[in-house]
Amino acid sequence: MADYRSEFLKSVEENLTSLVEPDKITPIADMITKLLNGYEITERCTDIVPADSTNMKLIKRYCACLTVDGKSRKTIYQYSRTLIRFSNALEKPFTEIGTYDIRYFLACEKERGVSNRSLENLRSNLSAFFRWMTREELIHKDPMDVVCPIKYEDEVRKPFSDIEIDNLRDSCETTRERAIVEVLLSSGVRVSELSSMDVTDIDTTTLTVHVRHGKGGKERITYITPVAANHLNKYLLLRKEQGTFLFGNKNHRRINSGGIRYILNNLSKKAGVSNVHPHRFRRTFASGLASRGMEIQEIQKLLGHSNINTTLKYVCVNDERVMASYKKYIA
Repeated sequence: MADYRSEFLKSVEENLTSLVEPDKITPIADMITKLLNGYEITERCTDIVPADSTNMKLIKRYCACLTVDGKSRKTIYQYSRTLIRFSNALEKPFTEIGTYDIRYFLACEKERGVSNRSLENLRSNLSAFFRWMTREELIHKDPMDVVCPIKYEDEVRKPFSDIEIDNLRDSCETTRERAIVEVLLSSGVRVSELSSMDVTDIDTTTLTVHVRHGKGGKERITYITPVAANHLNKYLLLRKEQGTFLFGNKNHRRINSGGIRYILNNLSKKAGVSNVHPHRFRRTFASGLASRGMEIQEIQKLLGHSNINTTLKYVCVNDERVMASYKKYIA
C-alpha cells in the first residue's frame, strides 16, 4: 500500500535540487517530514493486529533469533533498546511501519541532538530488524530499502602514548590493578572476555591466553608479555579469592565488566589520563603491533575480528612511521 507522504517528500527533494544548494536540502526535508506527521494523507490498514504480531512479542522473537545466531548479550540489548525506543516513539504496529515513519523517527532523534554517528547506529539496527521481518515473511516489503546510510565524520581515536602508559602504571596501587593494566595492554582482549576468564585460561609459562568466551561465542588464542605474566603471578600469589576466576572483586567473587571499568576510571583520575577505557587498550595493542611490522591479518586474528575492516579502524599509524616507510620503499 502506497505511503503518499514518502512520495510527496521525494518529489519535494527532487524539485529542491534546482532551487537550493545540496547541503540545504536535508534540513528542509527533515522539517517537512516533521510537519507531515500531523496529517493523514495515506490509507491505513484498519484490520485488527493479531496478538502474536504485537511489537513486544516481535522484539522478543527477534532477540531469540539473535541469540540462536550467536550474537552477544550486549549486541542483543542494543537492538532491543533501539526497537523499544522506536515503538514507543511511533505507537504503531511494526507490521504497518512505512518508510515515512522511519524517516520521521530519525528526523525527531536528530532534532533531539543525537549525533549522526548514533543516528546511523539507530538506522542500522532498524535495517537489520526489518530485513529479518521481510525474511520471516511478516511484511511484504522492507521499508528500510530506500533509507540511505547516514554520513558522519569518523573521529580519530588515538591509542595511549608511551607517557600515558607510564602514568597509568605508576598510578596502580594494588597488584590487581597493575595485573589488569598489563594483561589488557599485552593481550588485546575485550573487557567482557577478561572478566569471564579463569585462572587456567592463562599460562604464564608459555605466555598463552585462551579466550573461551569471545564475541559471538568464538574462541581464540592470544598472548601476554613476560612483564604481564610477572605482575599476574604476583597478584595470584597475594589475592584472597579462592575461586576459579582470574580476577575477583572486593566481595571475593568474579569481577564483572563494570567492575573493571570502575578500576580503570579511578586510574584515569589518579594518572591524569583521559579516556581510559578497555577499548583504548585494544587500540593501543593493535597500533603497537602494526608499528612494529605485524601483518594486519595476524592482528585481526589476535583481536578476534571477523571483518578485517574492523581491525583497520583499531590501527592508528603515526606520521613518523609513514615517512620512514616511504623513504624505505622509494629509495
